[in-house]
Amino acid sequence: MNFRSHWQPPIVQSLPPALRDWLTDSGSLTQQLTKACEQSFSVKLLHSGWQRPLADESLLLEQPLGQLMFSREVHLLDGNKAEVYARTMVPMRTYQAMQARFETLGNRSLGQLLFNDPSLRRGEIEVACLQPQDSLFKMATRHLTQRPDRLWARRSCFYLEDKGLLVNEIFLPSDKWSD
Repeated sequence: MNFRSHWQPPIVQSLPPALRDWLTDSGSLTQQLTKACEQSFSVKLLHSGWQRPLADESLLLEQPLGQLMFSREVHLLDGNKAEVYARTMVPMRTYQAMQARFETLGNRSLGQLLFNDPSLRRGEIEVACLQPQDSLFKMATRHLTQRPDRLWARRSCFYLEDKGLLVNEIFLPSDKWSD
């Protein structure tokens, strides 16, 4: 099932107070997490390769439905605890322009690559409250031992000239943003 989440501008959502700043900040989530980590920040690569995007990912990137894209899925960790599940979708054209950068990224943060490149610009941030039936919820929780009732997420496109890529960031259960 390719369930379509209800993404909206953050001003429309009634965001939980503890997560509001995390969801709406237009800076680097990597930098935010690094500052807030109780232990050490790291990135755990879960998947890197070609796959079919979700329908709403294709639509947002203005790509044909079902066309393969380069996908990178990671956990952003505080010590051994996964705090954020991030899923990046990169259309072929964008991947070809940035191929060397993606091939050498490994367990490093994509945020470092994006926010250190002055030619990249970030599009608008959208937020969603993901439910268990949402495809992104299922992806984000497949490595968790206990599944929450819902997860908050944000997404935005980044652009290198006219070539875009999509970054989804799903906030896993954490003391950092629990109410």
